[in-house]
Amino acid sequence: MADERRGSGRRFGRRRKGRQDRPDRPAASREAEYAAPAAESQKPNPPLDCAYCQKPIYDLSTALADPESGGPVHFDCAFQRMADRESLAPGEKLVYIGSGAFAVVEFKDRGENAFTVKRRLAFEEEGKKQDWRRALSSRVSSL
Repeated sequence: MADERRGSGRRFGRRRKGRQDRPDRPAASREAEYAAPAAESQKPNPPLDCAYCQKPIYDLSTALADPESGGPVHFDCAFQRMADRESLAPGEKLVYIGSGAFAVVEFKDRGENAFTVKRRLAFEEEGKKQDWRRALSSRVSSL
């Protein structure tokens, strides 16, 4: 019975659909569908500079807001600033827990699967939205 199906091209009861079943559309119209949203989008704004290292931030979605100035800072710059500010005991690590906050955690096992939050450290003001972030969220929501 398995030998009978070998040459039929069918597998698991599904019929193969060939190209003749698809509606004919020129390639130019397919390309236009994909190019249209890019043509409608606005020009991206020039990158903003990090408040700590003064280098441009190309991906604002990963930036955090500086607590003093409110300007954007690289995630790595913010992490380094928090690591310099906090003294960690052996077995403790600094991690980002989201919403503009870091935490000092202690892992319960070597696999670093289970942990306990020792201290929560707010980097950004909770609930405060910066102007540069508003512009970013309006661009993202228009997609």
